Amino acid sequence: MTTTAARSIGAGDQAPDFTLRSLNGEAVTLSSYRGKKLILFMWASW
Repeated sequence: MTTTAARSIGAGDQAPDFTLRSLNGEAVTLSSYRGKKLILFMWASW
């Protein structure tokens, strides 16, 4: 398992780039939406 150190970000900082899979299985990267409005809805159910 690979771990990375968490870095803190603050107000006004650029969000770190990441890639997720869509419901269709396609890889979607945050940086591909640069310059566009984007709403991220993340949640977890414990």
